[in-house]
Amino acid sequence: MRSLAEDIRHRTDEELVALLELRPDLARPQPADLTALAARASTRASTARAVDHLDLPHLSALEACAITGSTDAADIAPFVGTDEGSAAALLADLTAAALLWRSADGPVLSRTVSDVLGPHPAGLGPSAQTLGHALPADLTAAIEDLSPEAARILDRIAHHGPTAAVPTDPEGRAGRAVAALVDAGLVVAPDAEHVLVPREVALAVRGGRLVDLDAAAAGTERVLDLDDVDRAATAAATEVVALVDELLDHVDDLRPRVLRSGGLAVRDLRTLAGRVDLDEVTATFLLELALGAGLLGDDHAVDPTWRLTTTVDEWRAQSPAGRWADLAGPWLRSLRASVVPAPEDGGRVNALSEGMVWPPVRALRREVLDILADLPEGSAPDGAEVLTMLRHRRPRRMPHGADAAVAALLREGEQLGVTGRGALARVGRLLLTDEAAAGHLLGTLVPEPVDRLLLQADLTAIVPGTPVPELAALLRRSARLESRGGASVHRFTETSLRAALDAGWTADDLLERLGHFSSGPVPQPLDYLVRDVARRHGQLRVGSAGAYLRSDDPTHLEALLTHRDLGHLQLRLLAPTVLVTPLGPATLLDALREVGASPALEGAGGVVSSAPGAQRMTPRRARPVTEVAPEPSEEVLRRLREGEARAQVQREAPRDGGPAIPALDPASNAALLREAAADRLPVWLGITDAEGATRRLLFHPSSVDGGRVVGEVDAVPQVYSLHRVTGVVIDG
Repeated sequence: MRSLAEDIRHRTDEELVALLELRPDLARPQPADLTALAARASTRASTARAVDHLDLPHLSALEACAITGSTDAADIAPFVGTDEGSAAALLADLTAAALLWRSADGPVLSRTVSDVLGPHPAGLGPSAQTLGHALPADLTAAIEDLSPEAARILDRIAHHGPTAAVPTDPEGRAGRAVAALVDAGLVVAPDAEHVLVPREVALAVRGGRLVDLDAAAAGTERVLDLDDVDRAATAAATEVVALVDELLDHVDDLRPRVLRSGGLAVRDLRTLAGRVDLDEVTATFLLELALGAGLLGDDHAVDPTWRLTTTVDEWRAQSPAGRWADLAGPWLRSLRASVVPAPEDGGRVNALSEGMVWPPVRALRREVLDILADLPEGSAPDGAEVLTMLRHRRPRRMPHGADAAVAALLREGEQLGVTGRGALARVGRLLLTDEAAAGHLLGTLVPEPVDRLLLQADLTAIVPGTPVPELAALLRRSARLESRGGASVHRFTETSLRAALDAGWTADDLLERLGHFSSGPVPQPLDYLVRDVARRHGQLRVGSAGAYLRSDDPTHLEALLTHRDLGHLQLRLLAPTVLVTPLGPATLLDALREVGASPALEGAGGVVSSAPGAQRMTPRRARPVTEVAPEPSEEVLRRLREGEARAQVQREAPRDGGPAIPALDPASNAALLREAAADRLPVWLGITDAEGATRRLLFHPSSVDGGRVVGEVDAVPQVYSLHRVTGVVIDG
């Protein structure tokens, strides 16, 4: 086989299915045939995606191939720090992913992989021979003889190099250390401002390996009893449900405004956090949980505020485990983070704003939980250990600010009850595969809600556990939560009782409901307080009206009040000369004119024009975004084989002196042309001319650059724009 395209065309069905599962982007959209699949596999974008998804052992093996120019397991094993058999397994995996292709002389590194890895794979520079530099005779002794400062600088450049800037102060401690490295022959100074570490020196500092896989893959020695973990997670789960419930009450009372730029004002966030006795980070996390579960939203009014949604009542009617599942499921899938990297301008990202959307967090959250799930049950690694294992799993996909993000995700998991005391709980493990089952499991661990409370003479009520929804609703309306824990304490005040009366309850209703849940009779002080507040409640009354109708003639208003054709207006006499209706002024005007009256529209300055305004259109509703599940690889392969069979028939039946040329996307065309140019192979090219007609020609490409391909047709130099190329078929 002479190329990656030939290798892919000759793979078995099992090998192609494995390729499509390792690199699912190759099947989106469906390629026409195996040639198109191979062209897509050799594009830079697809290759970069495949390389970025490699774990540390496979990435190190691939970088070793690029550094040594060899794909022999015996040559690769020392760089990876494994035996020859393990190195051969890594190379086989890379071949299955089409990052290496099989030639007559063994696996060959794809050219696009070399481009993706860049000029310094694994951070190693050129060899001393390439640089024309003479190394010390005893490299190990020269490194051991360095001063601590020089050794520290050399170690840093060797692991994060291969180049570094020369310190501005040559007489400073760092400047003298760099000069000592140059004098010892361990670094090269290509110019006055930079130094470079030769490849041999960097490998010697690293112990001959590209990376220490044993240290990167190490687990944790802290293992806890799983029952203790589950108890801690269950307590956290019930606590977070109670906190979200309480925070929603305060949001409903405060009605915080929505900032013009979106989100919650810092002052409102601090007020909410203070009312629930939480820090701002925790309050932000709880608000984000409520937003993700659809319990909180922007009301989109003229002066928008954050309001509770109609989902809140349904959520509160569920069991604690059901409410937890409604919070944990959206959190697991969310693109929002409670802690995001700081903006470049150094500003602050407001809670509930679009700035909290950070797309990398969803994959990062899932991988952090997968790391905990892969460890033995009860393992509780600290943040540094999780970060090390994460770098082992995805070394090229570590986002900026990963340290803070991982710490925040571990803290969120602990607060949500997915983990307990740092270890993944049974509920958290089940949440990764079946959210509903995780909720059911939590339901078996959470104590049964209680339907009893202890009313005390000091105007407090003690609930020994999680209250049933009916009792929770009663206390939420009539009392103020004073303390949480295994038993919650609620205090009755004039303000809290007034809220219950505002909801439409009477004093007798409230006392009857409290007596129903109380273990004993309602204490006399509470009875007196409830009746006293009820006696004073409603002495002043506030209402709303859609429009009013006034006239100096009370008889005229009385006639309109009893007019049978105006019954739908629901007119009500507010004063002898004033009627009110819940409907708007325009509706009132039209109805009065239909019965022969001659009303005028009145404003703050007197009579105003009632001419109709401009017609407004109904805003369009955004289409719901549905996630399309990927097709099975076997089905994609079946269509690929059918397309390949059709293409083979066309290739075997010459037409106009050459094969049929399938239509390919520009990236695939460019990849095939680069491959043909590197192998000096002719190609059949489909070209669209200025009139839109497509012609076919046998083309010998020499280079592809800047959106153009350079080559020859019948020994005559030609240059074509890639956007005019409709398809490419490598001849032979």
